[in-house]
Amino acid sequence: MKVLLTMCTAIIFFIACTKMETAPATDALTAVSKADLSIVKTRSALLISHPWIYQGFYFHYIDQQHKGDPQYVRGAHNNIIDLDETKYFFKRDGSFVEYDGGYTYPGTWTFSDNTASLLILDYTYWKDKDSILVLKSSLCSYTGSLGYHDRSYTELIPLQ
Repeated sequence: MKVLLTMCTAIIFFIACTKMETAPATDALTAVSKADLSIVKTRSALLISHPWIYQGFYFHYIDQQHKGDPQYVRGAHNNIIDLDETKYFFKRDGSFVEYDGGYTYPGTWTFSDNTASLLILDYTYWKDKDSILVLKSSLCSYTGSLGYHDRSYTELIPLQ
């Protein structure tokens, strides 16, 4: 009888320990979701915090040290294109407006996923998918497709 009681106790103890060891940690998934949500929330807040204007725009981007061929640099006198008056206004509701040389281009903006590393600007007739390099209150820089195998590089700064 004593042996039977000891074996039953051992089996119950083993089953109880096994269940506790295989149970998933509920906080692990919640922590990842909260971190992802925080990234998206922070980047969204930075994007809508103020209007943006061009600091620079380049073709043939390679990396941060080799931005490419300048098409526009704010304050330069030999710009190929004029982006002095171009402004972006991002809104909390996911819409934006680009004012460019007397033209208005409305659209919607969103991030591609929870890492908020790809900014999608959906205009009426086209869609830009831009890879964010830096997004802070004083600078928004990103790369975008330029043809089939090339990239452009954009630097936006706050409108003063």
